[in-house]
Amino acid sequence: MIVWSGKGFLSVLVLAVVVFGLSSILPKEEINYAYIAGLLVAGGFSWIMGKKWNESEGQTVIDKSSGQKITLKSNHSLFWIKMQYWGIIFGIIAIVLLVRLFI
Repeated sequence: MIVWSGKGFLSVLVLAVVVFGLSSILPKEEINYAYIAGLLVAGGFSWIMGKKWNESEGQTVIDKSSGQKITLKSNHSLFWIKMQYWGIIFGIIAIVLLVRLFI
């Protein structure tokens, strides 16, 4: 089963790279900050690039058999949620983790 379309997998890839990179250099007492920073970086990336890639014009072609114009657009999503909305989801999760860290 494919759970992404287009470049949607990059949201999780950026999250994993940042979390693993920070967790390897941060002390064990501050490992929670690696998750928060990873979610914020991946959220920003997903929001900016998702909006850019999903709001492009697309390509208009003409069907030879019917003569109708068809617009072909690429869809960049992860688990059937558009990539830019993963930016919001990652941001909310990061805020919840940050609040739980200080309570």
